[in-house]
Amino acid sequence: MKKQFIALVAASTLALPALAAAPYYIAGDFNSWNVSGNLMTETSPGSGIWQVTLNTSSGRHEFKITEGDWSWSYPGPNSWLYAPSSGNITITFDANTYADGWYPVSQRIGLSADPGSWTAAGDFEGWDNTANNMTPLGGGIYEYTLTTPGSYNWKAVVTGTWDSISSDNRSVGTANWAFSFSAGQEAELYVNAFAGTAMVEITTVPEPSTLALLGCGLAVGFCRLRRRP
Repeated sequence: MKKQFIALVAASTLALPALAAAPYYIAGDFNSWNVSGNLMTETSPGSGIWQVTLNTSSGRHEFKITEGDWSWSYPGPNSWLYAPSSGNITITFDANTYADGWYPVSQRIGLSADPGSWTAAGDFEGWDNTANNMTPLGGGIYEYTLTTPGSYNWKAVVTGTWDSISSDNRSVGTANWAFSFSAGQEAELYVNAFAGTAMVEITTVPEPSTLALLGCGLAVGFCRLRRRP
């Protein structure tokens, strides 16, 4: 069934901390929280996108982005990563501001590795972080469709944890994301594990009568095509 796109739901975002001046560094449990432990490099002059590749032990780690001291760090609650078996993982800090429908709109933290299992945790399912209910669409993007109308809160979490991506950032303590939709609509919840972003789309579901008319129209058209000499 093809759905008609209606609108992107505005997220209840927290105010982001003022952006510090470059250069940026990574401090984390893998470098003893050295405030200037791993220097990030801008991908090209003026791109506003900074990266560093780490070689660390596989598994879960926490980190922050700094400017070389603790006068500024981001995000507030620690960010997180799951390094693959090789231990190699690239962290990206995108300081640009976007209007592409994905949140957060700025200061996005991207990772080159995907934990591989995501849950849309919210009050619509009892905040169960083990549900593993998001469907992989490829490219690190996962989706969950909610069909019961109402007002809800949610966040995308790595299944079995509270490591999350929401409207404010990728961290261990992201904000809950509020949204609502009405009868005849569906809410499609997305997360992009690589980009560190999430999205809510509200779509209209065609009425059964509309689908029936569409089906009749297609059938009539098909019959006419068959009757042509």
